[in-house]
Amino acid sequence: MAVTVSRVHHVGLLVTDFDRSRAFYDKLFGKEPTIATTVGNSGEFDGQVQAKGARARVAFYDVANTSVELIEFLTPKEPRDERGDNPHVPGSKHLCFLVEDCDEAYREMKAAGYDFLAPPCHFGDENRDLKGVIFAYFRDPDGNIIEILEDPKQRGLLTKAAHAVGLS
Repeated sequence: MAVTVSRVHHVGLLVTDFDRSRAFYDKLFGKEPTIATTVGNSGEFDGQVQAKGARARVAFYDVANTSVELIEFLTPKEPRDERGDNPHVPGSKHLCFLVEDCDEAYREMKAAGYDFLAPPCHFGDENRDLKGVIFAYFRDPDGNIIEILEDPKQRGLLTKAAHAVGLS
């Protein structure tokens, strides 16, 4: 099976003050986020973000045909990094692509030489707002963080829009 990227799923922005950023983006988008939760308590999550004991507050805003994700790490708490080298440090950004099967895409891409930070993270009962979501980070040739994500419940805007007009 060849990996097929279907669309940009979201752009993730690491922030230093979640509440301040929420207020800014609530005002900018004229709405509250679709999902706002805390994630972590998972060795797989630690591996993806390259930080032991990682916990983060996250919020997703549906915007046009994609989403914007805000992320504030509660642990570890790091100063802003202008280079954006670490996925758990403010200043880091990532581009996320939706895939049908994250585990399969990971295996194929890893075998093809893609530089993944860790095996896929599977959100389960400990992160019930995102239960079933699977993701993995890798780097492009310039070191930018790219994410592949499987979202079986399709929480994104396109699914909601399709449902609203009776297409799903």
